[in-house]
Amino acid sequence: MNKENIFPHYRKEEQGFVEKMISVVEQVSQTQQPYLTDFVDLRQLHIIKNIVNSTMDLTMFYDGGYEGAERARMLIAPDYWYFQKEEMDLVFFSIKGENKFHKLNHRDYLGALLNIGLKREKFGDLLLSDEGKQVIVAKEIADYVQFQLKQVGRTKVELSQIKRDELVIPSEKIEELNITVTSQRIDTITANVFNQSRSKVADFIKGKNVKVNWQVIDQVDFVLEQGDIVSLRGFGRYKFLEQEGNTKKGRIRIKIGKLV
Repeated sequence: MNKENIFPHYRKEEQGFVEKMISVVEQVSQTQQPYLTDFVDLRQLHIIKNIVNSTMDLTMFYDGGYEGAERARMLIAPDYWYFQKEEMDLVFFSIKGENKFHKLNHRDYLGALLNIGLKREKFGDLLLSDEGKQVIVAKEIADYVQFQLKQVGRTKVELSQIKRDELVIPSEKIEELNITVTSQRIDTITANVFNQSRSKVADFIKGKNVKVNWQVIDQVDFVLEQGDIVSLRGFGRYKFLEQEGNTKKGRIRIKIGKLV
């Protein structure tokens, strides 16, 4: 696999991940043994798909516990592989705990998991709704999580393992938007999605109010790519679903999934 032809298609900060996945794909191709990744986000999923699809004798499966998961594990395997969901090594937990005086949010649960020493790639989506609080984790760290996670914020909690079909998927409506823009810069696309001026969006970005794939971005000229998830504090989130080519005037057609 020619790395020099692959690297230019990705961001500088993605080069380490791209190189790792190229090595994984080459390993699977040579040994004919499957490889299970940690949890990846939608952008990383897109990168892996591109690399795997460049190799004729491999296939891939991905699973985040439910359809539409934002973080999933991928199994890269020989193209003759018979896939079973059990191979994805996912464990599902319900988190029980109440605090009448302090309502816990996504940041609280995420922080609690990171504070017990977990890396973000070892657990998937947090499913938080009035019906329950749940988390999806990698099987290899499930026992550790159940033993260590005893508190979220000031609230004492207890984890109990549940089955996949007991997951409560929060209702999430996505409005598909087809927009045309002059570039894939984050300020340009975000201004278009939320009907704001570019200068106002630029101020939000410089004020560290914008995240791409859960990482704060403070560069107004940051270029978005397919698979990116963008959040603007106070406005919501959107997903870069697809780049659909150019118009006759040279503008870029983009399909966006806006969470409403």
